Amino acid sequence: MSSSRSRLFPTFVVTAAGLLLGACSHSTAAQSLSVRELNIVDEHGQARIRIGAPLPDPKGLKRAVTVYGLQFMDPSGHEIGGLAMIDSLGIRGLCFDSEEGYEAMCVSLIQGQPNITFRHDWKERITLGVVDGIAGIVLHDAQGQPRLKLEVDKDGATRMVGAASTPRSAAPIPAPH
Repeated sequence: MSSSRSRLFPTFVVTAAGLLLGACSHSTAAQSLSVRELNIVDEHGQARIRIGAPLPDPKGLKRAVTVYGLQFMDPSGHEIGGLAMIDSLGIRGLCFDSEEGYEAMCVSLIQGQPNITFRHDWKERITLGVVDGIAGIVLHDAQGQPRLKLEVDKDGATRMVGAASTPRSAAPIPAPH
């Protein structure tokens, strides 16, 4: 009898394993996954995309406010952009960072108003947006000071501010027809 048991035991183990695997393969997929942070890593194990609620501070920097969203990182783990929600300020935006770490380009909703901002050397250089129904473009100098503002209001009225003097090297803007 013991020899027949020893022959039946491997058959039992294989059958039991098959039943367990079969039961696992027929299980239903999870309906949801709830986590505070999810990291997508590259082939070297470095997090390159992070989803977080909230997102951690960027490497070497401290956030002034709590941010929720999606963070993009370079091969060294430094933040290079993201899609974020800043509830305390009413901001939702997609931004890409410069090599120096500032937000170089952002497409946002700021308190429900659309805005696109371009920065250079940590300073705003161009902003486009709609505020209270007035579409505007603002050009800033290298120090970030607004120098030229073009606006079109809800009724189609236009306004240009800051173009009082025309440098000799610049051609005047032709009037619309």
